Amino acid sequence: MTRAEAEQERDRLTREHPDRAAHRWMARADDAGIWSVVKVGMPPGGRVDPLKATTEAKPKPAQADDVRSAFDRNLGGPYIA
Repeated sequence: MTRAEAEQERDRLTREHPDRAAHRWMARADDAGIWSVVKVGMPPGGRVDPLKATTEAKPKPAQADDVRSAFDRNLGGPYIA
């Protein structure tokens, strides 16, 4: 079996096999370079969702123009002469 055939079979099993909720299939090559498809059991209680292409991150808040505390901004701080 070639790598492309193994990946194609892996994709078919992922879509159609009755055990797809509790197992995943992976294409792998042995020491001789022969490709095969292996069935991997997932841990109980874990979710088996397809991987997402991206992860959305929340934007960081804008930095304040003046990072001093309100006391320092309004009164000049504790070191007024």
